[in-house]
Order: sequence, then C-alpha cells, then structure tokens
Amino acid sequence: MRKSRRSRERGAAIFESMAALTVLCLLFFALLQIFYWCIQTQFCEYAAFYASKSVALGYRPNFCLRAARVAAISISGPRRGRTNLSEKEGAELYMTEGDASGVYYDYWYPQRSTAPELTLTAGTGPVASSTIQLKNAPLLEALFANFARVFMIGENPEPKSSVGTYNYSLLYME
Repeated sequence: MRKSRRSRERGAAIFESMAALTVLCLLFFALLQIFYWCIQTQFCEYAAFYASKSVALGYRPNFCLRAARVAAISISGPRRGRTNLSEKEGAELYMTEGDASGVYYDYWYPQRSTAPELTLTAGTGPVASSTIQLKNAPLLEALFANFARVFMIGENPEPKSSVGTYNYSLLYME
C-alpha cells in the first residue's frame, strides 16, 4: 500500500514547479509588454510637446515633423540610411537638412501598410496642438493578436499622445 502511494506522487513536485514557473513567466512577460507600451506613450508625449512647440512658434509643417521625429528617435525602430554617424550627429544633420541628410529610421517611412509608422497631426488656431501616434506598434501587435479574443478587445491599443499650447505665432505672424 505504501509503495503504490509513492509511485502515484512521483513527479508531482516537478510538475507543480513547472506550472508555477510557467505562470510566473507569463506574468513577467505581460508586465514587460505593458512597460514597453508605457515608455512608447511617454516618448509620444515628448515628441508631441516638441511638435506643438514648433507649431506655436510658427515653423513650417515639415520642420515640425522633423522636430517630432528627432524627439521620438527612441521609438522609431532601427536606423536606416547613413549609419556612420552617432545618434547626436544624425539628429543634428536631420534637423538641418531633412530628408536630404540620408538619416532616417524604419518607422518614419514604412514599406507596408501593416508596418509600424510614426505619424504627426498638427493643428493651428488659438491653440497650437499636435498628436503623435505610433500606428501598428510592434511590441503590442504580437500580444494583441494572441490575447484579443480572450479579453474581447476590439482594436490594437496604439501609443498616442496629444499636446496643446498657446499659439504664440499669432502674436507676430499675421
């Protein structure tokens, strides 16, 4: 009787440990994805602030887009084009020369409609506003595809931020 009870319990500790480890790993990686999404949202807000500031100062739309892109370099994907420069030199060159500089990042010019894209929407008037959005966010896409049905989520949550400020350009540009 004693021997048969032991044989039924053989491997139970290993199985329970593996089950607990699986749950802990799933929880850890889910929290990591949430952390990445929060960081992307913070960089979107930082980029929206710089774009809004450049709109408020009366800069042309292409320069506002440059300011937003440089502020969002950290979430713009891998660098393409000229890679022989440091990040600082590349940002300075892009701000002065724009697309002619040869410095660009993967999410600035997506190749497919499903690829991640960093977008800017700017508005003028008494309040200069800008909205930065990272469409088709790469980190959340895999998580969303697998768990969307389970949690009944209708669309992929994309990092996005809007900032508005008083439009100072109306004071001196009429």
